Amino acid sequence: MKWYTTVGFTVLVAVSTLLIRIPVPGGGYFNFGDVVIVFCGLYGGSRAGMVAGGIGSAIADIIGFPLFAPITLVAKGVLGYCAGRGKASSGFLRNAWPILGGILMVAIYFLGTWYMPSFGKAAAVADFPPNILQATLGFIGGRLLFAAYTRIQNLHKS
Repeated sequence: MKWYTTVGFTVLVAVSTLLIRIPVPGGGYFNFGDVVIVFCGLYGGSRAGMVAGGIGSAIADIIGFPLFAPITLVAKGVLGYCAGRGKASSGFLRNAWPILGGILMVAIYFLGTWYMPSFGKAAAVADFPPNILQATLGFIGGRLLFAAYTRIQNLHKS
């Protein structure tokens, strides 16, 4: 994958994360960035998913929630990397890799929030259900977007 495509995906992740923000308890927010991260990983592979997910989401956090940017860089980078592992996989693993990425992302946010001095255990527990929902919707939306893209590509080939 070309570097400029990865840069474009990084910008798309940042914009989709910032475009619609629905606040949740503990200071975070729902967004559409995870949908784009899962799509980017499935389309471009692990490196593209990791860079676009980590950097694009961290940029969005720098603008909105700068305290979380380092945690987001790691959490969303891991999500993108794992989703990208699904690109080269088939069958069960094509879905298992992005799901694992979502689980790891939720775990990273949970531990990161818990150990953050200004938030702690209560915020980590409060953010846990919204983070699970965010990861689930990101997986479903990203897979649907990738399936639509694949179908369109197959129609153009025939």
